[in-house]
Amino acid sequence: MILPLHGLGSRQDLPLPFELVLLGAALALLLSFGALVLAWRRPRFTAQAGLALPGLTRMVDAPVTRALARLLALALYGWMALALWFGQDRVTNPVFGFVFVWLWVGLVPVSLLFGSIWRLTNPLRTLARLVLAPRGPLRPLSEAAWQRVGITPGVVTLLGFAWLELVQPGNNTLPVLRWWAVAWFVGAVGGSLIFGERWVSAFDPFEVFAERIATLSPWQRVDGVLHLVNPLRHACTAPVPRGTAAVTATLLGITAYDSFTNTTVWVGWVQTSTLPRTLWGTLGLVGMTVLVGGAFALAARATAAGWTNRLAASLVPIVVGYNFAHYLSLLVLEGQRTAILASDPLGLGWNVFGTAELGVNTGIFDYPQPVAIIQLCAIVLGHLLGVLIAHDRSLVALNGRRVIVGQLPMLMLMVGYTVAGLVLLFSP
Repeated sequence: MILPLHGLGSRQDLPLPFELVLLGAALALLLSFGALVLAWRRPRFTAQAGLALPGLTRMVDAPVTRALARLLALALYGWMALALWFGQDRVTNPVFGFVFVWLWVGLVPVSLLFGSIWRLTNPLRTLARLVLAPRGPLRPLSEAAWQRVGITPGVVTLLGFAWLELVQPGNNTLPVLRWWAVAWFVGAVGGSLIFGERWVSAFDPFEVFAERIATLSPWQRVDGVLHLVNPLRHACTAPVPRGTAAVTATLLGITAYDSFTNTTVWVGWVQTSTLPRTLWGTLGLVGMTVLVGGAFALAARATAAGWTNRLAASLVPIVVGYNFAHYLSLLVLEGQRTAILASDPLGLGWNVFGTAELGVNTGIFDYPQPVAIIQLCAIVLGHLLGVLIAHDRSLVALNGRRVIVGQLPMLMLMVGYTVAGLVLLFSP
């Protein structure tokens, strides 16, 4: 189905010995923290602010614009549904690349560049509105109930999708993917029929994922008007629904587990064990997620009690950096392949979009050292931005008390995440 192209560069492609790379990355975080303590003594991102764009807001919010965007997204889903239900059960079916590459991996750059565009175009929302149009939800939840729910269901659905991608036997076959698609559709649209359209934002793993990444985009609504903002300010001032920390840590844990399964250590454990691979995968996925999330929860609570969800903003750039580093080659190569195969969803020799005769540009294989350096920089930069956000949020939480000592747990966590991320990505 999907070639194992996660992390094309290796340790040998790095410009320095790997031990020096780890030491340099850790020192970069420590020195950055020292500079922040000296030069950044008061919180700067406490209020929403930026360049107001009322003209762009009117264009984006125009009924015609929204209807067209939703129709295009629905058409894309419909095209891939055609491949899912009537296409051939072969690796040339584009639905596999659509789900595991375009959706899962592609949502990161799309949400980072365009903000909450997935929330606007999500076909599940469109279908939910059609279902709800005649009479509304059967048992709508109150605002207080929604506050209690937050996006917590997204933790379960994100882990479910990760289990499908990384553990589920036969995930590269149509029967398996069809069952999961039905469960996803029924869970989202059926739940909306009971609780209302808002259920989609809590249940759909892709929307939950996209909305967390969108908090680091340069587009933010302030009193309904789109503003061009500092992405770090956006991350610090975005709404924090219940479950934010759990969702963000889950995203990081999923990617960490994906990296770990590509190491010789994991492969050796699984191959020499008498336990089923599915059990190994399930325990590994859940265990890595709990480890990543538990470490963050402990560090956040040690910094400021009650601030776990709000400090989770510091994890978003880490998730972005690690996803970029881990999935760069996959997105470039398999993203192209999916676009090529999309012209013929049924395997009948069609060339609807004129892409069927194209080939995949594999030039990225010619530059392993630049790719490795880009991967390294993505992880380190993501953690540096995480330290900056954590510092600003901690200044608000600590309010002048234990400003330096109080931030040490989060700093140590960031250093640990950095070293672990690099070790996992560049492990043999």
